[in-house]
Amino acid sequence: MKLWAHRGSGKGALENTLKGFQTALNSGFNAVEFDVMLTADGQAFVHHDWVMGRCAQSIDPALAGTDSVTRFDRLRASDLRHYSVAGEPIPRLQEVLDWCLQHNISANVELKATDPANARTLGQVVRQHVEACTADQQARIRQHWLFSSFYHASLLPLQGLPLAILYEAFPEDWVLHADALGAKAVHLHWSAVDATVVRRIHTSGRQVRVYTVNDEETLRALAALGVDGAFTDVMAFGQHSF
Repeated sequence: MKLWAHRGSGKGALENTLKGFQTALNSGFNAVEFDVMLTADGQAFVHHDWVMGRCAQSIDPALAGTDSVTRFDRLRASDLRHYSVAGEPIPRLQEVLDWCLQHNISANVELKATDPANARTLGQVVRQHVEACTADQQARIRQHWLFSSFYHASLLPLQGLPLAILYEAFPEDWVLHADALGAKAVHLHWSAVDATVVRRIHTSGRQVRVYTVNDEETLRALAALGVDGAFTDVMAFGQHSF
C-alpha cells in the first residue's frame, strides 16, 4: 500500500510549502498530496483553507486581525506576499510542480474550487500548467501523478490525465461519476471503507485510496483489505511499509 504525505508534511506548521515537501522527502516519502486554489486574478497557488489565518498568517502589521475574515479567493497573487506559512511563502503551483519533477516525487493534486463558478476554470488552469511541461515531464505526470477533487466539475478539463473522484462517504452512484470522468481511482475517508467497498471499486478496474490515516493499526487493517494507497500526516510512516 503506497503512502502519500498529506499536504506535504502533514496538517500543521509547514503544510503545502516547499519546505514541507522537502520534509516529506527527507522522511522517506516518495509521494506527496497538496491542494491547489485560484487567486482573484486566476493564478494557481498551493494552499488549503478558503479563509486565511490558519494555514497562512499575515506578516504585514496593517493586516493584523483581519486574517479570519479574509477569503483566499479575494486576494490577488501580489497580495499573497503579505502572508506566510510558518515563515515560508505560499508557493505557486508551478513551483511545486517543478520541485516534484526535479525530485522524481509522485503527486496527488487536489483541486479546491472556492465557488461553483470557478470550479471548471481551476481545472483549465491546472491543465495549462501540465501542458506547458516538456513531453518527458508530461509522460511522468501521466504515469505517477493523480488529480482529484470533491468538485467534479474541476476534473472535466483534466480528462485524459489520471483522475480520482473524491468523497467523504461512498455514494451509490459513484460509478456513474467515475465513468463520466474516466476516473481511474476513488478516494474516500478511511472510515467509509470496508471489504465490500474495496471489492466493488477493484471490480470496476479502479484503485481505492483513503484519507487521512494517522495510526499504524488502522493502516495495517486497510492494507489487509487491499486498499491501494493512504494519505497520512505522520512523517515517521515514511520509513514504514504497509
